[in-house]
Amino acid sequence: MSNTKHDKNTQTRLINKDNRISALKKQIVYYKEITETIREPFIILNKDLKVVTANLAFYRKFKVSKKDTEGKRIYDLGDSQWDAPELRELLENILPAHKVLKNYAVTHNFPKLGDRTIVLNARQVDSKQLLLLAMEDVTDQWKLKADSSEMTKNLIEQRDQLQELNDAKDEFVSLASHQLRTPATAVKQYIGMLSQGFGGALTEDQLKMLGVAYKNNERQLEIIEDLLRVAKVDAGKVYLDKSSCNVVIQVEEAIERQAILFKTRGQSVVFNKPLTQMTASIDPKLMLMVLENILDNAGKYSKEGKQITVKIRQSATYTIITIQDQGVGIRKNDQPKLFKKFSRIDNSLSASVKGTGLGLYWAKKILDLHDGSITVSSKLNTGTAFEISMPISANFLKDTN
Repeated sequence: MSNTKHDKNTQTRLINKDNRISALKKQIVYYKEITETIREPFIILNKDLKVVTANLAFYRKFKVSKKDTEGKRIYDLGDSQWDAPELRELLENILPAHKVLKNYAVTHNFPKLGDRTIVLNARQVDSKQLLLLAMEDVTDQWKLKADSSEMTKNLIEQRDQLQELNDAKDEFVSLASHQLRTPATAVKQYIGMLSQGFGGALTEDQLKMLGVAYKNNERQLEIIEDLLRVAKVDAGKVYLDKSSCNVVIQVEEAIERQAILFKTRGQSVVFNKPLTQMTASIDPKLMLMVLENILDNAGKYSKEGKQITVKIRQSATYTIITIQDQGVGIRKNDQPKLFKKFSRIDNSLSASVKGTGLGLYWAKKILDLHDGSITVSSKLNTGTAFEISMPISANFLKDTN
């Protein structure tokens, strides 16, 4: 009776073992099918860390054959190229304790590949009888990332150095201009005193020489003022005192201030004054200087007897001033240079017109501070139009709504 019972128990155990083996084989076939669909290297190990199967990507990547892989311990593959301390720690200690492991990086020297960084993702399945191991070679990606980080760091350092140099340059220009303005102003005063006879009577030739000196001193002071204005705006030290202004009045004042110059040149200004009020949210003092600058340019680069036309219109959010001249015009490939610092365009009048190449640069900077813009359209020997856009006053928009 006892023997019969023992035989039945043995038979039951054998059947259960056969069933487990059969189930495991089915699972292996299932995982093999999945393995072949994965693009990255992928292997399946048994509980003894022997390779059950691997996909084609694994064989190609690590330059091993199927016959030299299946049934071998992972540490013995490819002349023991996988026998790395980090991998042993992962498979023998870390993974058994956690069952699942994500993004575990191993850096190792593979005889056929060199130093590579492999990111491993592992999972134990089927009561720890199988181990799924996916591999991704991230060496090139990480190197690119490291190189990019280093390059970014270097670029930031270079930018900071250039900014420091630029700040030092702006500070030097500002300081030098301030220092130059004081003696230049004194020279102007003494020339004026001599011309008025405070030092005694002068001959006609002496007065002419003083007149030339006075004119050049005025030019020197203009250059100094241009440098100071640009240095200030570049240093971020220009602060707007904005209010809701009637732009029509601003244009009329700018034209009035330039009236003598236009008369001297034999030129006329036609202002197509709008019938309705045109407002903008601006700093009136700075915007008046911008308008004077553009009007002065229009006159300087137009020949005697020509006409400058000024128009104002409004869009939903901007007040737009157009200043159109009948001047020498600007070549298309020269137009992008207009608003650059120290930029002067060669044309038939540029030799006789004195300038620093800073006026339009400064004007654009002021309009940028206003959240406005300045654009140009021109045709050679026909004329140039500057279009200035300024945001409409918030109060005006509120009233119209």
